[in-house]
Amino acid sequence: MIYKLDKKDYQKVRTLLRTPEQKNDLMLNAIINGTNRGTIYVDNIEQPQTALVDETGVISIFIGDAANEKFIYPLREFIDNQLKIDTYESCGGTYFLALISDENWEKVMKKVVSHREYEWDYEHYFQFNREKFNALKSGYKPLPKEYTIKKIDAEVINNDSDKIIFNVLDEFWYSVDDFLQQGLGYCVLKGDKIISACLSCCVNGKDHEISVETYDEEEMNKGLATLVCAAYLEHCMENGLTPHWSTLETNVESNRLGEKLGFEFKSKCKTLEFEF
Repeated sequence: MIYKLDKKDYQKVRTLLRTPEQKNDLMLNAIINGTNRGTIYVDNIEQPQTALVDETGVISIFIGDAANEKFIYPLREFIDNQLKIDTYESCGGTYFLALISDENWEKVMKKVVSHREYEWDYEHYFQFNREKFNALKSGYKPLPKEYTIKKIDAEVINNDSDKIIFNVLDEFWYSVDDFLQQGLGYCVLKGDKIISACLSCCVNGKDHEISVETYDEEEMNKGLATLVCAAYLEHCMENGLTPHWSTLETNVESNRLGEKLGFEFKSKCKTLEFEF
């Protein structure tokens, strides 16, 4: 049987972070530390040997013993039923996307989801190069006169009648106050309407993972996402924060935007995805 771990017990799975990549993983640490929203499922509540760490509505990663039958045997039924329900109830999600960190987990997951149609991809991880960013930013399109860029604070969130920022933060953070105290964000406004935003979706110490989106299709391809990210990155550089960028290999626009902002490809990890 697979159990949902209580948030106060998340630290119990820290011993399952065995590789340097896992020990330093921003998302894993953000969830285990209780900073950002996520759920941890384990084989044993008291002494877990294997776990699924699920970043709510975003991506999951398996850690620990890939040969542990107490976790592997019920995994198919768990994914098809309990995880499907939990994902939909927590954020309306209808897809399962998981990082497959090594060949052992790849073999396991091929068997577990053999009854499904699924797709392989890769998650790309980028490292910020401030010199490259400083050299590139002079080539960005200027902000049109009718737009403004503001730091996301309580006033911006409260004045957002469409609750765009609130709903985005609710995906990643336990509360708005948690974000305001530990996260960072900038947005593009047209009057009082939020058009685009760049904000921290995962935080571990001074390391911040970026989430960026333009919410109105008619406002896309105007360079607004680039400019709002640039404001975010300037803040990071001025305050000693380290921004991180990751995206699926097939997300061509996101890869291109990251490179335009001075991020350089560092590594990749195989992913598996299907619709519940």
